[in-house]
Amino acid sequence: MPRALIILDWDRIKGPVVKAKYPEIEFDPDLPMKIFMAHTAQEPVEILLSLQFKSMNIASRFTQFQEKGTMRRILFILLLNPEENPKEFFKILSDFEQNLRLEIDATYLPELVKNIYIKKTSVQISTSFNAEELSNKIINRSKQLLDSGEIQKAQALISKSKSVPPRIAENLQLAETALTEKKYIIAAGYYETVSNLLFEIDETTLMQQYRDKAEKLKKIPNLQKERKEFIENAHKALKKVDFTEAIEWFTAAAKKSEELEDPVKLLEYSTKAKALVTFLEAEREAKLKEPSQNSQ
Repeated sequence: MPRALIILDWDRIKGPVVKAKYPEIEFDPDLPMKIFMAHTAQEPVEILLSLQFKSMNIASRFTQFQEKGTMRRILFILLLNPEENPKEFFKILSDFEQNLRLEIDATYLPELVKNIYIKKTSVQISTSFNAEELSNKIINRSKQLLDSGEIQKAQALISKSKSVPPRIAENLQLAETALTEKKYIIAAGYYETVSNLLFEIDETTLMQQYRDKAEKLKKIPNLQKERKEFIENAHKALKKVDFTEAIEWFTAAAKKSEELEDPVKLLEYSTKAKALVTFLEAEREAKLKEPSQNSQ
């Protein structure tokens, strides 16, 4: 399981700037520049890099593109544990780029990064989850507890080394199946089970991520229902030629789309609200000019 995702944006004055990271984690302040320099040390730049820095392995993806006459240079970085192979995370870095590149300057970027990180890493684990590897990890941790004299903790942990990992794998698969069928409440239940099982074996960071994922999934049906009602109200307002009310409902629908992490609908409803605002402003200006034109 990666330690964190960091997104860097190159500023020609400040250098690499952290745009977002999840989870919140402290890292060496020299790390961003070291990674950026590693990518750009030669031409053409290295798109994908596998690095080591102190006690961490690092998988990094570099992308650049023109935007309003300026060359943007963005880094997507995964901080990994020593036992994790960075090359195995290159695919997920590509997914992060596709989902986040166009949202780099969005005010909601930190929340979006958190949600996509949880989603993508959960899928990564569920598709490549190895119960035997987790079992061995638990056994190794038990040995460390024994060496430090924590015998009861070690015994409790080792008793779960064979039973818990297969149950995690089973519930992850059930959760992913429910998600593909858009059965969000059912999927949330499976993720809560996974979270509880992870708590049993002291995987607290991963436990919290699945708990957050479950809570978010529980909210989706109500958010979708509310957004649908907002759109229906907006269309009713348009039929009444009440553009001010329509603007309010489209704006509310856009905010619900942001909560649902639906950038397509967020853009659609925001654009409709802005178009109506522009129309009303143009109409007001035209009315203000009417008296002066009539007096002529």
